[in-house]
Amino acid sequence: MARTNIITGQYVRIQQTAATVMQRFFAWVIDAIFLTIASTILFGITASIGTTYYTAGIVLGFFSAFIVLSYPLLMEIFVDGQTIGKSIMSIKVMCLDGSKPSKMALFLRWILYIVDFGLGIGIVSIVFSKNCQRMGDLAAGTTVVKLSKTQRPYILRSFEFTDHRYAPSYPEATHLSVRQIEVIEHLLYSDNAQQRGKLINQLAQKVETILGIRAKENDAEKFLYKVYNDFQYYQRGDNKAQKKEYRRTPTFVNLKSNTMKNTMQS
Repeated sequence: MARTNIITGQYVRIQQTAATVMQRFFAWVIDAIFLTIASTILFGITASIGTTYYTAGIVLGFFSAFIVLSYPLLMEIFVDGQTIGKSIMSIKVMCLDGSKPSKMALFLRWILYIVDFGLGIGIVSIVFSKNCQRMGDLAAGTTVVKLSKTQRPYILRSFEFTDHRYAPSYPEATHLSVRQIEVIEHLLYSDNAQQRGKLINQLAQKVETILGIRAKENDAEKFLYKVYNDFQYYQRGDNKAQKKEYRRTPTFVNLKSNTMKNTMQS
């Protein structure tokens, strides 16, 4: 299954599963069925009104046509990047940087439906583009990804350090290498439900040991998230002074980059 790498503005990598051509096709079929039923009802009402009130029928007809044609745009704007079909197929539109698409981006990809499906190049573009994007996605900087119930809260929580009110708890997190943080990140985003809980507990204990700290949180997962966010906090440019000041203390621990990797393999 294709994967798409999303790099946030803070250089945090989020790996999502790109929606396949078939997932997007079935979402389109579901939307087409819904629109067929809705348009039949709307234009039926329009026809019945038009026989008695001609002007009102014309106005209602144009309004009905507008609703049907703009359905994908309106749904994706007001339902967090999803239509009814996308919601059923558990896929959604996202920007490549992991953020919610702007109205302009959604408008652009909606306009290019004409190119993608009118000229029949949308499927070709999805199959051969790097992030499984149709032409509308390429122009708008968006892609369609498959939602994962286990990933949603992790993605949201990983941005805590960007809040200007964020207060770090573990300055020792600056002792970790980028590779070690990647190991923590990989485990937190892991979909392996059977081993995930056990590995998180093992990794939390390993982090406590090698950093010489005791977790303030009662939950191992929350502790790892806090360490992860603290590391990202101190990596930000406006916090480098604090980072350097802390590193002058004699409690510096020299860690090998594969220390936590061994925990993952055990």
